Amino acid sequence: MFSNVNSTPLDVTYMSTIKTEVQEISETRKKVNVDIAAAEIDGIQKQLVKEFQREAKIPGFRPGKTPENLIRMRFAKELKTELANRVINRAYQEGVGKADFEVFSLVESSEAEVIAGQDASVSFTVDVVQEFEVPDYKSLKVIAKSTEPSAQEIDAVIKQILSQRAEFKPVEKAAETGDYVKCSYEGKVGEELIAEMVPDKPMWGTQKNTWEEAGTDHPYGVPAIIEGLVGMKAGDTKEVTMNFAEDFRIEALAGKTAVYSLEVAEVREKILPEMDKAFFESMQMKDEEELRASISKNLEEQKRQQNLSHERQQIIDQLLKSVDFAMPESGIESIRQSILIEHMQHNIEQGVSKTDFEENKEKLHDEAGKTAHVRLKTELILKKIAQKENVEVDTNDLGRMIMAEAQETGQKPEKIVKELQQDQARLNFMRNGILIGKTLDLILEKVEREIVVESSEFIETA
Repeated sequence: MFSNVNSTPLDVTYMSTIKTEVQEISETRKKVNVDIAAAEIDGIQKQLVKEFQREAKIPGFRPGKTPENLIRMRFAKELKTELANRVINRAYQEGVGKADFEVFSLVESSEAEVIAGQDASVSFTVDVVQEFEVPDYKSLKVIAKSTEPSAQEIDAVIKQILSQRAEFKPVEKAAETGDYVKCSYEGKVGEELIAEMVPDKPMWGTQKNTWEEAGTDHPYGVPAIIEGLVGMKAGDTKEVTMNFAEDFRIEALAGKTAVYSLEVAEVREKILPEMDKAFFESMQMKDEEELRASISKNLEEQKRQQNLSHERQQIIDQLLKSVDFAMPESGIESIRQSILIEHMQHNIEQGVSKTDFEENKEKLHDEAGKTAHVRLKTELILKKIAQKENVEVDTNDLGRMIMAEAQETGQKPEKIVKELQQDQARLNFMRNGILIGKTLDLILEKVEREIVVESSEFIETA
């Protein structure tokens, strides 16, 4: 099992009853062998018997007065199990707990046979954090975007609001961009119906009665159809061509050219509401000036939040480039599996079949590994900085995070607290996220900023 372990130990520590030997498997993995002398094991067993003696309730004997030989006979199985556990724990404390390297995770431990009066050997395989110098995080520079909204950005939001409150009036004219069109269509690749190629994706195949927004910039549907509806009126028919990209997410259609037969049943013109007194009352605003001021304030906060996200990412990118070290294998694999599970769940929600996932499994596995490497390296660097700056997570931090989660999920804070008390892994995950966030904020307090003015990028589309 450990054929790749170097025969030469990196470190050997001798004690009167315990000997520890550390062997290197790789840059980030070590095997720790611990030999425990019989005398040490006998001492642990003696203490264990005394504890059983104090707690045992044996008829005819007062608590603590049961003879040791009776305790050993009556609780032989329990004593053997507990002795093995304590010897292994002691071995871990001496061999791993007191080691001069930072343990990332316990990968494997041997099933040691522990017998009183005999020496025992226990081994632990651990992943470690490779030593590295903390990057210079106090002289980093970031580009920060202006948070002041432009008149054009405010106009765009007002246009969105009006569009969301628009009415649609049946008309006889040809459809224009923004009009809603009732239509039907059928797609083919060559002579093969798309509905038969991807039966679980009806939007891309055949629709007998559907409403589409003609010419929209952000179509939810077949782009060629959305585009083709402009200029058509009720009763019109035509064919439109759709060239699917080579990397199109539906593999059966990727790189294919499809022809759609399109027929229009009805056109409805988009009628925007007037910005009158009734409109402003419905918005709970006094007038256009107050509406624009409210939009400006919201856009400014939106930009501020996006600035924070962009600046954090710039910090991370610079830190990642400034230092290089090997990643613990178990950490990479753990994060990779989480990414793949999240990806599968998301795809299932979006209607992507498990077959599609399996066909792209190797590619997804590689991409998830690269993402895991970046996440883990970022975490290890920021934790090292947190240690240097004495950044800690306190009860107030946890309280704020719990309240935020309660508001987001609609749960009671008390319920979340109870769940965290029963789920140490989830609590550790929450603590870790808070620590990373606080460390990034601390670094951002020290950076030099260059302010640039950019406008439309910050407008949130409807």
